[in-house]
Amino acid sequence: MATEKRRRRHSPPAATPSASPTSSSNSEATCSPSPPPDVVPDIASRLTSLEDFFALRASCRAYRALLPPFRGVLASQSPLLLVALFPSFTEALFHLSLRRLHRFRLPWAHHLSVSRRTLLYAHGYLVTDTDHYPARLLLLHLFSGEQIRLPKVPGPFSRVILSDDLAVVLFRPGSSTVQHCHLGDALWRVACTDACHVIDDLLFVDGTLYALVNGLRLATVELSDNSLELSFLGGELDDESRPAGGLFKLGECGGDVLLISEDHTEVLVYHVFRWLSEEGKWASVSSLGGRTLFLDYYGFASCLGPDHPGIRGDCLYAAGLRLGEWHEYCLADGTCDVRYAEYPGAPPLNNRSPARPPVWVFPSLC
Repeated sequence: MATEKRRRRHSPPAATPSASPTSSSNSEATCSPSPPPDVVPDIASRLTSLEDFFALRASCRAYRALLPPFRGVLASQSPLLLVALFPSFTEALFHLSLRRLHRFRLPWAHHLSVSRRTLLYAHGYLVTDTDHYPARLLLLHLFSGEQIRLPKVPGPFSRVILSDDLAVVLFRPGSSTVQHCHLGDALWRVACTDACHVIDDLLFVDGTLYALVNGLRLATVELSDNSLELSFLGGELDDESRPAGGLFKLGECGGDVLLISEDHTEVLVYHVFRWLSEEGKWASVSSLGGRTLFLDYYGFASCLGPDHPGIRGDCLYAAGLRLGEWHEYCLADGTCDVRYAEYPGAPPLNNRSPARPPVWVFPSLC
């Protein structure tokens, strides 16, 4: 996507007192801290719970300055599932390994209500919108609570993706229209491709915007004010080269572009394919080099690893339709475990809410 001079890149905001669940108190250590400050960042980088991280950070004033919440010191943090509390449908963070909700409230929590839902987590921000039309998108930083408000969205959409410089792209699978907005824009821009081309998925990989077009063709995308230019990679697919499964989504692993499909013929099976640029085709893979893929209900969320603490390598974690549900699918043996987040205020297991499916949150990627 073309860049603009007026865009500003967002590094992770500095920590603020409100970003910690434990505020300053007279009980903080004022003497020489133990362990010594020079080893504290290394200790923090091994913690897998935000509660432990904030407890360490709050135990000493010297530690607080050493531990702003950013990727380096959060490297081992477990992925979290943003779930709804029933019946209010307010949102909270569920820790997969500890199997419980985090007990603290981060500074963005009061901005979320029944009338606002979270669509996506990316680059340290929760992307939220209103339930009514026209939608108003709000980006909330996970730790600082920084807010970025975007103009009213002119048209309907069902998917949102975010570039690393916080450009927002909206689309509807099966449509030829894309809406996009950059920081500082007063209005959204609406770009269209030829009517014979429909976009089924979009994803940024290493700064390049890729599209899945007309089912299974891969293309790179250049967006301008009102046009969308597709550059196709590889040729048309025939029956022999067509990947198995359905409900195709784009993904990413280690800089490689992936195609992920679901097969519901008998039991739930996920297929993963890697794009071979030199050969111009998709190739099936059964190993991710110890990495783990995460899917939100509507599309790709992120890739962690290799060997990230608390999760299984060479697996796919997919958020389910039921509130608080996810699937853990092993690519090596094809087994699929269905998990449910059990917590006070969890909705009934038969409660389905496609308008508010769970969203993966990755503190280690802030």
